[in-house]
Amino acid sequence: MKDKKAFSIYLLLTLVIWQLCISLSKIFMNKTFFEEKSNYIFFTILKTENKGAAFGILQDSSLLLGVLGALVLVAVCYMVFRTVQFQEKSKILLSSTFCAGILGNTAERLLNGYVTDFIKITLFDFPVFNLFDILISFSVLIYIFCCLKDEFLKRAKSENHGRE
Repeated sequence: MKDKKAFSIYLLLTLVIWQLCISLSKIFMNKTFFEEKSNYIFFTILKTENKGAAFGILQDSSLLLGVLGALVLVAVCYMVFRTVQFQEKSKILLSSTFCAGILGNTAERLLNGYVTDFIKITLFDFPVFNLFDILISFSVLIYIFCCLKDEFLKRAKSENHGRE
């Protein structure tokens, strides 16, 4: 174990973010909220059952997707357990956000046989999605951005040392 404190915070933060998204999802999909305020400026609330993955791929494969989600959760937990230190707060936050999204979609797939999507962008044609999808997508995008930034800084530093 790299850092027990970091792993504990990662687990706690994952569960808190997961529960927060469950609560927000229930508020959005509440019958009175849904009927009274379903259209907003940039999106609308459109409750759908998604039995596949992103963009409708692997339709009717909820069990397979649920098992894959569980495997991803185990792999990320192991990675955080083995490598992340308390000082690496951005890694803890990004890992927690990613796992909360995976946990939300995986639990719903395994319990219901589908994922409830309900956010429909109205500015352009885009598939309906949910809050867990947002967590997954943004944590991956931010992680990629951080890796590219780190690589850019490492290369800039090595070029500066080569000139001296």
